[in-house]
Amino acid sequence: MVDTEGDPGAGPTRYRARSARGQGETLRRDLLESALELLSETADPDAVSIRAVARRTGVSATACYRHFVDRDDLVYCAVGLAFADFTQRLRSAVAATDDPFAALEAAGDAYHRYALEQPGRYRVLFSNPMDCPEETSATEEEAQMGIIAFFVLVELVQGVIDAGATAAADSEGRVDAGYLAFQLWSWIHGIVDLNITHTYDHWPATEQTIHDALRLLGLTRAEP
Repeated sequence: MVDTEGDPGAGPTRYRARSARGQGETLRRDLLESALELLSETADPDAVSIRAVARRTGVSATACYRHFVDRDDLVYCAVGLAFADFTQRLRSAVAATDDPFAALEAAGDAYHRYALEQPGRYRVLFSNPMDCPEETSATEEEAQMGIIAFFVLVELVQGVIDAGATAAADSEGRVDAGYLAFQLWSWIHGIVDLNITHTYDHWPATEQTIHDALRLLGLTRAEP
């Protein structure tokens, strides 16, 4: 990805006082927040430039290079911030119940609501290609947030397996929470992505479709 001449969605310039000594991390966070705003608006990492992020934050483009290797690094770190927000949404959704089956249903519902409320961010996280740059200033947490989000789902799937779900085995007869989580994520992503990218009045109800995906994978409560 390269920095572009245009500044799609940059918005009006914000003027920012020079950061006091020791406040560099505050500016870094502000730059990430501005990049995340632009990612949300454009739904396309390639549409976000250093110049647009700097303008929205109220600093010079040079200031961005004090904190990030290049544009790709800035966008990559901002995507990590978006994954952190998404992961917190999932964790908040399941925190209200001790029932593993209800928790997994709640996570599916939270996933859907996140896509509806933040379609731009959703597409950046799950529909647009995004590779780790060769050089990055990302913290370990920023670099791992996508994996952490997936393992939240793996833990939820393992929870229903432990609670007696008759989970579908793979071709070798194994019941593997990671494999089932990947299948479930693929199904739910397909359902949700179609809903937010192809408006159609006659799509089946998303909540019912997600429930049926759970049922077909054997991740619902076993019938007595």
